[in-house]
Amino acid sequence: MENSLEDGKCNKDHIKDLANWRQACDRTKDKTKDLLKRWRTLPEIETEKGKNDENVEKDEHSDSGWSVHVWTTWVDRFSIESEADNKENCQLTPTQNNKFSHFFSCLLDHDQDNLISEQDFETLIERLRHFADWSINSPEFNILREVERGFIETFLCDISDEKLGFTLNGEVYLTKDGWLHKWSQLTFGSKNLCDFPIWLQFFVKVLFQVINRCGSGIITRDELSAFYSSVLGLDTVKVGEILDIAYQAMTSNGDHPLIYKAYRLCFANYLLGRYPNGPGQYILGAPPNALSSAMFPVDYSALNTQPEDLEQYAPDQKTNRRSVIV
Repeated sequence: MENSLEDGKCNKDHIKDLANWRQACDRTKDKTKDLLKRWRTLPEIETEKGKNDENVEKDEHSDSGWSVHVWTTWVDRFSIESEADNKENCQLTPTQNNKFSHFFSCLLDHDQDNLISEQDFETLIERLRHFADWSINSPEFNILREVERGFIETFLCDISDEKLGFTLNGEVYLTKDGWLHKWSQLTFGSKNLCDFPIWLQFFVKVLFQVINRCGSGIITRDELSAFYSSVLGLDTVKVGEILDIAYQAMTSNGDHPLIYKAYRLCFANYLLGRYPNGPGQYILGAPPNALSSAMFPVDYSALNTQPEDLEQYAPDQKTNRRSVIV
């Protein structure tokens, strides 16, 4: 009899605990739902309409009574990709204009008439062959001829603007503006050397072999000096001015030998470098004003501006300021 009473009492206590537990869960669920509802409407997470494009994904589970809200916001940051969408990015920077104009004048336009033709490319290839002392039947020279064909097909074809080039007596002539325009098309959207035509990639390899005439696999300071003098036609004074600076830049102050891999990186910097940073500007000798330009120039104009003319900083406003005082 006593056991039955004790069992009945235990059952009642169990039922009472179960009811209390369910009531507590219901209250917790209600409080949690209320907390989520309040959190969703907090002022600090609300954004003004039109400032941000938001994709709101809602997944509601009707059987449990819970609602899960996920907010995702796309942030448009200024980057190379967004800049590439601008047509102005297709234009060469002053540094690139300087480098490719130097290529045009130093290696191709020897009569200084601001015009080049197929004959000028043939002369360049022959000069490289003669400097490297290759026979006309050597595989290296055959590669040079393919490079020449790539230059001609890329730069002397599809010229529709008279400012860029013209045809006279069956001969196509390209102006310096046309030369720069073609380079702007080649460099536009390119991120590394592999993005350029295959003939240009071979040109890097064959140019390394031309400079490294002994075939050691490492371009020495003397070999670079001979290339500057014989192929580029720089005088002794000019070579003396740029040789040490160029070789130190391409070898990281002599810490790394100028092997093909390093030379390839330097040439990629020559093609892709939009500003005077890196050793690429010395690939074909230093262009005019290259040595006098600062690698990271500092604009001090804000320090010389009157206080009333200074533009106040506002994080939500766009500005054209070039200098910031910190």
